[in-house]
Amino acid sequence: MSWECKYLRETFCDKRKKECCPGDAGCVLYGKYVFPLRDAADGKAGKKASKKDFPSKKAKNGD
Repeated sequence: MSWECKYLRETFCDKRKKECCPGDAGCVLYGKYVFPLRDAADGKAGKKASKKDFPSKKAKNGD
């Protein structure tokens, strides 16, 4: 599947006024699609989920 962005000129984004990076804030794809391999390509390590990231299921009323 392919598509053409009306803001893309070579590798420059006319909307964001900087180099194209699909899915970044300000991009027409932002929030609509996920780019799971982008962090790996950028050399960024993904954050691992910990127990603090999830709400506790314990009842708060003492049941």
